[in-house]
Amino acid sequence: MKANQWQAMAVAAGLMVSTTAFAQSTGGAFGNAGQIVVSSDASADLGYTTEGAGYGFFRLAPSVDYFLKENLSIGSGINLSVLFGEGDSLAAFGINARVGYNIPFSEKLSFWPKAIVTLFVGDNILSLPDGTGSASTVILEGYAPVLYHVTSHFFVGAGPRLAIGLGDDVDVTFSVGTTVGGYF
Repeated sequence: MKANQWQAMAVAAGLMVSTTAFAQSTGGAFGNAGQIVVSSDASADLGYTTEGAGYGFFRLAPSVDYFLKENLSIGSGINLSVLFGEGDSLAAFGINARVGYNIPFSEKLSFWPKAIVTLFVGDNILSLPDGTGSASTVILEGYAPVLYHVTSHFFVGAGPRLAIGLGDDVDVTFSVGTTVGGYF
């Protein structure tokens, strides 16, 4: 069962690399009205969560964003998460909606904070391996990456992520997320 979970994560990562390569086509500076951005966010636990200790997580979130007007984006994506700890692992699947605003610093650097709401499908999807944790099904997030535009239409970035899980209990997780993507 664990091998299948990791195979699914590998397939999702391969799809994101392929779609990012596809997205490197035409368009202007990042954040122009009418642009489509294909990206993937990934994050790992760096230290603080209110939901106990002894576990970690890895999250991959392929997404598509559209700039409605200069620097204002809306988007959606899927969320593939794996929780692991003390010999057990759990996988979760969710869909999200998000809104962001790009703040360009220079031709190569910009700041693209986003507010994200994710709905997970399934029962007790985020219960922890040790039996603690809530049946979180809705996650409210703030993610604020600084982007480095490596070449025209391709970027990488990283920044803080604050997630609040709503369910039977409320849990808060702070992590550092990374982003890779392209736009056209």
